[in-house]
Amino acid sequence: MKNSILILCILFCLASCKKQPDTYLIEAKISGIKDSTKVYLFNSHTYKNIDSTIIVNNKFNFKGKLKDPTPVSISISKYDIYTGFWLENKKIKISASKKQLLEKDIDFNKIIIGSETNKIALRYDELLKPLRDRQRKAYIKFSKNLISEEEYKEYRDSTTNISIKFLFENPNNYFSLSNIYDYRTDLKKEKLEEYFSQLPIELKNSSYGKLLDDFIHIKPVKEGDYFVDIIGKNLNDEEVKLSDFKGKIILLDFWAGWCSPCIKQMEEEFPQLIEKYKDKNFQIVSYSFDHDKKLWKDASDKLEISWSNFSKLTKINNDPVALQYGLSITIPTSFIIGADGKILKRVEYDDDLEKELDKVFAKKE
Repeated sequence: MKNSILILCILFCLASCKKQPDTYLIEAKISGIKDSTKVYLFNSHTYKNIDSTIIVNNKFNFKGKLKDPTPVSISISKYDIYTGFWLENKKIKISASKKQLLEKDIDFNKIIIGSETNKIALRYDELLKPLRDRQRKAYIKFSKNLISEEEYKEYRDSTTNISIKFLFENPNNYFSLSNIYDYRTDLKKEKLEEYFSQLPIELKNSSYGKLLDDFIHIKPVKEGDYFVDIIGKNLNDEEVKLSDFKGKIILLDFWAGWCSPCIKQMEEEFPQLIEKYKDKNFQIVSYSFDHDKKLWKDASDKLEISWSNFSKLTKINNDPVALQYGLSITIPTSFIIGADGKILKRVEYDDDLEKELDKVFAKKE
């Protein structure tokens, strides 16, 4: 009996010693690049740099901690090198030459070792590569009117269907979960619930899992509902709440500095609306889906925005605000909100915004 207990204790200790590391270490060796060249570790999910260092004797390291495995890239802009892979809290080894990293069809299996998530990402890319090439060629034909829109759609749908099939057949990993979220609008919510239900608790509680769970269960606001409050910061890093403007007729405008139609609307329509309704208890509130503060500021300065303009600096694809207001990448979209906080009208880009506002103010008079 004592021997059995001793064996169990030993096994428990061995299991404890083998627990997963809670930090990542990237050890890279890249030949052919000069000493002191700057290298960045770039988060492809948030579009922000995680860390930076310099190359010494063809080597560099990155060390840190991730909440979840994340798509990243090693960026050496001086040489136009951007090597993408999935990073997780493990020891990752990268060994390559500058020439290899500049090759178009590089085999990442040969240069990156240690990331289990990356392995499934590579399998997925190998499966999809011929389909994407076929779809790209079909798009060129479609753009030259050599095939119809319906014919091109068949190529696109074929790629989408095979992608989704792979992700459902390989569900319990961060790569598949993040990609299922990207395909969320192509799938019925019942199908997404089926996928989500089979995930282990670790994945359900991950950042990707929470986004998918929110998408499945959050019911976007509709006309007649009270607005959902939004909290962000303006360009001066001051907190702004949508509820700060309750009591006014609000035009809640969703935009981004990278969105040409948004900028066109703000340039051509908003100054006129402000002048026309200046005596009508009217307030424009713009919420930006920019993730880069400099780009947001540059666009805002160029537009000379004089009204309230705030953001969480989060991509539209990852921002819960987009889910709460039923938004996809199709912006600008605006909501006219009454003084009591009720949503009176959802206004898309092709709608006549001034006409819709005239209707609202006509009812008040």
